[in-house]
Amino acid sequence: MVIATIVWLVTLWQWHNAERDIGMTDIVVQLLVLPALLTLGLLTALWGVQRLRAPATVPAASSSVGEDALDAALSAEAQAQRDASAWVLAEAVHLPVGTDADTAWSTLQAGGVRPDLDAQLQDLDGLPVFTARVPEIELDDWLLAHGELTHPDEGGLPPAVLRALALIEAPLHRVLDTLDSLRADMPEGEASPTSSAAQAFTEGEAFGKAHLSGVARPMALAQQVSREAQRPKVTVRVLWPSHWQEGDREAATAWLQSQCGALLDWVATVQAHAPVWQVAPLAHAEGLWSEIDQHLLRWAREPRPDVLLILAVDSAIDADRIDHLQAIGELFTAQHQTGRVPGEGAAALLLAHPQWPHLSAQMPEAMRLWRPVCGRRDKSADAAGRIGCTTLSAVLTEVLHRSTPPHEGLMVVSDADHRASRTGELFEALQGVAPELDPLQQVTRVGEACGDLGVARALVPTALACAALRASDQAQRVAVATHVQSPHERVVVALSPMPPQPAVLEAA
Repeated sequence: MVIATIVWLVTLWQWHNAERDIGMTDIVVQLLVLPALLTLGLLTALWGVQRLRAPATVPAASSSVGEDALDAALSAEAQAQRDASAWVLAEAVHLPVGTDADTAWSTLQAGGVRPDLDAQLQDLDGLPVFTARVPEIELDDWLLAHGELTHPDEGGLPPAVLRALALIEAPLHRVLDTLDSLRADMPEGEASPTSSAAQAFTEGEAFGKAHLSGVARPMALAQQVSREAQRPKVTVRVLWPSHWQEGDREAATAWLQSQCGALLDWVATVQAHAPVWQVAPLAHAEGLWSEIDQHLLRWAREPRPDVLLILAVDSAIDADRIDHLQAIGELFTAQHQTGRVPGEGAAALLLAHPQWPHLSAQMPEAMRLWRPVCGRRDKSADAAGRIGCTTLSAVLTEVLHRSTPPHEGLMVVSDADHRASRTGELFEALQGVAPELDPLQQVTRVGEACGDLGVARALVPTALACAALRASDQAQRVAVATHVQSPHERVVVALSPMPPQPAVLEAA
């Protein structure tokens, strides 16, 4: 109507000023046809604009849905990374308090072992020093049983290196025995990914041989890739003391590899990839947990069945090492009681991929190791003045927030020793984070009995935490390995037992 009115007004005004007669044709065209055409053109234009806008609206909605899906995917990925974990298949230690984890844990709970004056070592003043020596290690007797090694007096490795090899031997063989049973203990009728990989490899080899003889067709490339992706990987991480000479570390690694015949047999049986050895020294022992954290994150992304064998050993029961500690002011003496007590020990952990099939049937006592939480103090714990616990409290809070154990089911295993700076920081942090915790019953300080374990302290609290979980009768229990020995680095690792299987619950 608006268009028709405007057209009529304009037309009548033109006719009024025109100097000619208006015919019937002019009336029909100007007053009827022209308004109709203009109205139709306007409606067509509006319809076209709406059609052009409609596709732009749909992608906007699709974009919104896509953003929501992306946010959900990112949240799921972040949660998966947060919950990344591994299975501890076996743990082993060789310490002054015991030659295995269970014995060491029982001895620590009894509290009957403490560092004592060493009958063989003296400080620079000629006075005996306190040490935490492993009494079972007699170097001369051990060398008699290992003819491949030479006595230090005959040009062999230094005594501290040989003591370290003697310490790590038993934990190594103990975890390798467990690795060997990873496939042997499978229930009948079930197949582990390792056995599946071995079967796949054997079948692939048979296919290839048959094809060469002209009997069968070759294996498809996709099938080869799939089977190759199922072959387990084995990584061996060894922590040698960083103060050793490079040649000594290489010789120690070569000897350690010579003791891994069981590992090579297992690799051949399951057709796994050749073991990858990593022996680079670390600036501080706690740096190992950053490496383990990267392994856990990679395992959370990749389904390949992997195994990680970790070994750590150190020995400060050596005259040269004692002199060095005293020279830098870190040796515990009667005049310097804030120093460290030289100790020695070895530990081993065998970790498996969290999605290893049928693991509950093979390793019912496996422990779940959650992602470590690391922090770094701004102020050294050895500095003068009050030692705060802000960093350790934050790390403990994050770990307990993830595991949320009941206070009566929480056990803390720490490498803290006799020094008030470490013990005070640990207890103050626990008092603020878990005030219901009984420090006398639920906190164990390994360093108080074993002294400074060097790089072995990276694994000892975690290995003993596994033993603590097995020894506990609490239904819901969590063990927390807490590292406070370093002046700056703070690491907390949570462990929990494998949940009972449905069949076990029904039988109960």
